[in-house]
Amino acid sequence: MPVAGTNRRVGRRWWSLKLDELLGSPGAVDVALVAVPLLLVVVIVLWSKLQTVRSMTAVVAPPVNGAAGRSARRLERDLEGQIEFFQIFSNLLGELHAQRQIRQIPPILLNSMVRMFRPEVAVVLVRRRSSITEPDRENRLIVAACSTTQRNLKVGMEVRFGEGQLGIVASRQRTMVRRDFDEERALSYTVSQAVGQPEFDIVAPMIGGDDTIGVVAIARPERHYTSEREMMEMIARLGALTWTNLEAYRNVEIAAEVDGLTGIFNKAALLVKLSEVVFEARNNGEKVSIFLFDIDNFKTYNDHNGHLVGDRLLRLLAKLVKDSVRSDDYFGRFGGEEFVLVMSGRSASQAMSAAEVIRHRIEEYPFEGEATQPNGRVTISGGVACFPDDADDSVELLRSADAALYEAKRGGRNKVLRAEPTGLNPVLRSREGREGPIPEPEEPPVRADDITAERRIFLDTED
Repeated sequence: MPVAGTNRRVGRRWWSLKLDELLGSPGAVDVALVAVPLLLVVVIVLWSKLQTVRSMTAVVAPPVNGAAGRSARRLERDLEGQIEFFQIFSNLLGELHAQRQIRQIPPILLNSMVRMFRPEVAVVLVRRRSSITEPDRENRLIVAACSTTQRNLKVGMEVRFGEGQLGIVASRQRTMVRRDFDEERALSYTVSQAVGQPEFDIVAPMIGGDDTIGVVAIARPERHYTSEREMMEMIARLGALTWTNLEAYRNVEIAAEVDGLTGIFNKAALLVKLSEVVFEARNNGEKVSIFLFDIDNFKTYNDHNGHLVGDRLLRLLAKLVKDSVRSDDYFGRFGGEEFVLVMSGRSASQAMSAAEVIRHRIEEYPFEGEATQPNGRVTISGGVACFPDDADDSVELLRSADAALYEAKRGGRNKVLRAEPTGLNPVLRSREGREGPIPEPEEPPVRADDITAERRIFLDTED
């Protein structure tokens, strides 16, 4: 009986700790520096208890004391699972601490769930943000990472709040297991109406402040643990905490870097970001693409509608583009009606696809006063260039995109063209008759602590 008593005492002791209590105040300290040593202490204590239980199991004779022996072996399995979880959890802390891109949080969380539970289905969903064209988009979750063999569950699939197990947990903001859904008849009916969702065993919400950031879920895990519900809660909380901290850090950092009119990066900050991204791409053997564009006939628009209306157009256009880009893209105002989008990790073909989406979205939006434009619409022209395909550094990359932009203007406007593969386009010399050569920015020092921009997550466009 003393072993069974130990089982009851140990079973919940560590899991009664809330993650915020374990990590302290995330806004005031570096969570990884605090949490990793604490987790090591937890692992050491659990390992010590495991050795004690193993010794007790060896002493207990099953024929004489069978109940105590089974209890000891059950406790041994639980302690082994808890030790393994904390080892995986400490690795998760390290990975998230080193991460500077919000959109990489979902796959990191997914990998931890797969390693811990070996489920048949594991999924991470994040909440979408409202946009000008889709104001109700924030009421939907999008699958950002998943591990499954089911064809009806894939990255990019959306789930509405309150729809199925995933949507219910997002709305209620509490962790639920399959038994919870079965015990409530109304929830059971709602879940049965959800199309394309498997039956999940555990669904945990990612909550930041009062808002639902996303949910994590597993179905049919190969491994089961006494405290598996609490394990999933800790993974979800850490994911939400990392997401919130990156956003808070980014909001403070970006305050001095934004354009006062449009609320996006200003030219100076954009040049710094571009040089940093190119520097990292060169070191890591990756690609960087940029999309340089401006508004067609903007002077005509201002002349007919006035500069106040022109300012409103710039602000609205900037918001439309922000709603169209990934969380780790850098978008800024390069000057006047000229804008630049920096897309790390994207090839030229991927960047062209993204640029066409932006061009089409702007062309289709009903801007104020657009009837005064020559073609009755507000449109843009732009150029796309890719490092290292079209340029050797950030300055040449801008020149290549600028040359493609000039060709798009000369070819009739309202189009996006790819830069010449030879890098610097000879036609650039003829551009001086239009507005003068593009300025040559100094290569700024690279800051290693830079992170992503807006609070959204978007999926990469495949070639």
